Amino acid sequence: MISNIAYITNHANLLKPSSITIDITDKCSLRCKTCSKWLSKGEKEELDTHSWQKVISLLKEWLGDCRVCISGGELFLRDDIFEIISFARKQNVYVTAVTSGYHIDTTLAEKILTSGLNGISVTLNGITPETHDFTRGVKGSYEKALSAINLLNNSKKNMFVCVTTVLMGYNQQEVVDLIKFTRENHLDGITFQALHDASSFRPFDNGHHFHEENTWYVNHSLWPKDISNMLSVIDEIIEHKKKGYPVGNSFESLQWMKRYFQNPKEMLKTKCMVGLNNFSIDPYGETRLCFNMDSIGNILSQKPNKLWNCRKAIQQRKHIKTCKNTCRILMCNFNDKKAD
Repeated sequence: MISNIAYITNHANLLKPSSITIDITDKCSLRCKTCSKWLSKGEKEELDTHSWQKVISLLKEWLGDCRVCISGGELFLRDDIFEIISFARKQNVYVTAVTSGYHIDTTLAEKILTSGLNGISVTLNGITPETHDFTRGVKGSYEKALSAINLLNNSKKNMFVCVTTVLMGYNQQEVVDLIKFTRENHLDGITFQALHDASSFRPFDNGHHFHEENTWYVNHSLWPKDISNMLSVIDEIIEHKKKGYPVGNSFESLQWMKRYFQNPKEMLKTKCMVGLNNFSIDPYGETRLCFNMDSIGNILSQKPNKLWNCRKAIQQRKHIKTCKNTCRILMCNFNDKKAD
């Protein structure tokens, strides 16, 4: 009821965000076809260790024992990542991470396992090297992702390890095998994210501004050419979930994926709740309700509770209600079990 009132009035003073994301770096070693983070020019200085510790302290002060997902870019390209994770855990903040797995060798895996990290999700877009490497843009990325999964999962202790897969035309025939792989290797789950415009996942450095998009999928090389087959694949995902396979998506999100692949604009019929649920901090301390939209202010200049209720946040919540972007198919709007 409170969420509905806040949605109607565009005010969130009675609420606090439930999904906190720290996009800790724009840097990445891969060249994914589903993302454009790697186009970052690296000309802007990212927050240092002390600044991130201050950010975490501010979030803790506002939200209490919250949950934070650290992503990027590639978080393990930062030399201070374990200092930041350790600080957050000492503050009793529940911390998860999303990674490509590309840099995780035996030494780094041991650091991850002893860092106090609560959970980690490794992106795996195919069950074959050809499929995964093609979508990730770097040869050998499949073997490194698989190695990372094995290193983390074989001695995961109290940390959950799961897989995230971008569902697209290029890999739809490998989806069921990926689900089976997850269970056969005793992973904690697999979550699917429907293909979206790569420009929705762009770097936060110079030039990051909101843009309207609603026809990106037309003639897109990764968009499924056989929609009927894609719908059958999603039905198989649903059936495997019903049988107890560790599919992290909710049934609701999977049904919406079917409608989305049939007609992406169908997503505009759903409420976009990011303005009430999400709070994201980019590598430079800029804060967003939606990672596609402009900053509502810098968290190091204004406390997060003030940003959450500032005039620009209220204006953005109005805009979100009428936004024509199809990115509302992303996980932001569904109660899925994922690493954030």
